[in-house]
Amino acid sequence: MKIALACRSLLLEKSLEIFLKKFIAPYKQCDFVISDQKIQIDKPLFYIAKEGGNLSIPFSTSTLYITVEKFYNRLNTQNSPQSIALQKVDFTLLEARIEEQVKEFQQNLIKTLRDFYEKN
Repeated sequence: MKIALACRSLLLEKSLEIFLKKFIAPYKQCDFVISDQKIQIDKPLFYIAKEGGNLSIPFSTSTLYITVEKFYNRLNTQNSPQSIALQKVDFTLLEARIEEQVKEFQQNLIKTLRDFYEKN
């Protein structure tokens, strides 16, 4: 997780730098930006505000970590190739293949059990 900061409040920005120092990265390398103002950028924005933001002021360090991690995880699941592929999959074909394999497995299992008990 790489985070860039773009806060109007210097106190908030310095606090975030201290709390998130191992995640801070330049804007071009970041996964998302944390800001206390709604800004138009080409990266996802984690908005901190008194009301209506991803995180409300005042906040604790643990709340910050939990909320930022949830935001990052949500970004990763939305943009991952697996989730994009799952959104486009025609599940009827997949379901048919699974049903076919389950029936085949069931038939093989019954045959194996019959062979075993017929020998004994």
